[in-house]
Amino acid sequence: MTKTITVIGGGPGGYECAIRAAQLGANVYLIEDRELGGTCLNRGCIPTKTLWRNAEIANAMKRKAEFGFDFENLSIDGARIQARKNEVVEQIRGGVEFLVGSYPNMEFIPGFASFKDANTVVVKLKDGSTRELETDYTIVASGSVPFVPPIEGADAEGIMTSDEILDLDFVPESMLVIGGGVIGLEFACIYNELGTEVTVVANEILGAADSEISKRMPSFLKKAGIKLINKSRASKIEKTENGYKVIAELIGKDKTQEAEGQTLLMATGRAAFTKGLNLGSSWCRIFKIRNTYRW
Repeated sequence: MTKTITVIGGGPGGYECAIRAAQLGANVYLIEDRELGGTCLNRGCIPTKTLWRNAEIANAMKRKAEFGFDFENLSIDGARIQARKNEVVEQIRGGVEFLVGSYPNMEFIPGFASFKDANTVVVKLKDGSTRELETDYTIVASGSVPFVPPIEGADAEGIMTSDEILDLDFVPESMLVIGGGVIGLEFACIYNELGTEVTVVANEILGAADSEISKRMPSFLKKAGIKLINKSRASKIEKTENGYKVIAELIGKDKTQEAEGQTLLMATGRAAFTKGLNLGSSWCRIFKIRNTYRW
């Protein structure tokens, strides 16, 4: 008897699993509330690597004399950088949409899913109506969202996470980055190369990486022109006339340090997204896919 499998989440963990289940003969429902491709394609790996390519070119332009080029009046068009990023993402997303749509035994349902019981998934559709799906198995691959710690002032208007910064259509004069992980440092390096004055406030630099990497990275960042307030913890954010001010407590020391910037990126990690799924029910026995994003 053919089984029905429901996959919640249209990112790499979800759509690849759905495709494989369809290839093996199952009837598959694939549910996604946003764009197919999930965080990796739309708000993570692909757009950031596209921006990183812009940063590489900017770096080469800075070294033009070294390569025998001489020209003036070089300018950076933030809106065009943004447009190119969107073009790359849309092209790849189109490929994913085509692939998903090529299986007659798989249905893509745009909407937000939650559990009614062990074998019933309720989907709130885009038009506001709901649809109930009977399913034999459900796979939760709902991905992650930016995590914002309880820092005083972290809810100030205009503060960006790794989602919002990807829509930034200009190159700011200065930027504060809270967080020394891979996401924060990648954006810090990108905008540093594009000409932004970047300051990173972090407890540790690449603390989850190999110790040799985390030891060497601070000197590399400083050499590149990025300012570091390392071994610190942001305790307060204030909105200023020209942007933002971060007050950081130096760990192990009874003193603080301040930094200001036109823009502020909150890059303090990501958390699993399970809100609204109704996973707390006692009947719930679910196979969860853990998706690791290598930014």
